[in-house]
Amino acid sequence: MKKTNQRINSELFGIILFVLSTAFALYLSFNLNQVPGIAQESKGISFLFVIYYIVFIVIFTAAALYIIKRHAQVMKAIFIVLILYMIFLVSSIIAGIVSVNLPEYYTIITVITGFFAYMLIFRNEWYITDAAGLIMISGAAGILGILLRPDIATALLVVFALYDYISVYKTKHMVTLAKAAVDNQYPLMFTLPSNRNMKIKDLTFDNRGTHSVIMLGFGDMAIPEILIVSSAIYNPLHIALFALLTLAGAIGALVFLFFFNHGKPAPGLPYINTGVIIGFLIAIAIIRI
Repeated sequence: MKKTNQRINSELFGIILFVLSTAFALYLSFNLNQVPGIAQESKGISFLFVIYYIVFIVIFTAAALYIIKRHAQVMKAIFIVLILYMIFLVSSIIAGIVSVNLPEYYTIITVITGFFAYMLIFRNEWYITDAAGLIMISGAAGILGILLRPDIATALLVVFALYDYISVYKTKHMVTLAKAAVDNQYPLMFTLPSNRNMKIKDLTFDNRGTHSVIMLGFGDMAIPEILIVSSAIYNPLHIALFALLTLAGAIGALVFLFFFNHGKPAPGLPYINTGVIIGFLIAIAIIRI
């Protein structure tokens, strides 16, 4: 019973993180959508974007696995730089929204980015990685949600769900990457521990079950949130309907994922993306009744 309660706490933590990151992504996207020219960029994006994006991910993943085998710490530095770049972009957006003058604008960016740079490099813990990941995926989902129309975003989710399934169950290279991420403390995954006092240095891929820890990749939240944002942005008269139903679909899928997968690697996107797409289709059906 104790172990069940611990797992439920971790699962609830994961769902709360998903809701928070989605709300933050929507907040960023609504503000970005008011900037002249940004929303217009979506008109030049076609379904070819999906192909380009998946090819890029495949090549980047292959390169990352190659470097990890030879220089694991070099790859860790690359991942930290990438996540700090996204934090810099998001802090720039936030500073542009809340600051009243240039000194305040640059101070906000410097403080936020500098804080995460110091913590990720010198004092990292699971909650630092989780916080950095939340900022990063919210920014990525908010930006791509504006740029991609709902039909293109849906195609992206379908393709990535298939890719995630193949990479976990067939080629298994995503499992290899996940193991390297946990064992080398790469900022690539959300750590959802039942014991909040757990230290990240004590966690390995093989002992995560002993620590009652659930791991969820950043992409498992970022990719489905793209459609949540896109469907809300492109249906301004029904923003709440699309945002809530797609989010409800994601939450339902997360519950399903957590319930049926205990202690073994599983692809999150086939579940979560399906839930979001179902919520999106229900919203379309409602407004057409």
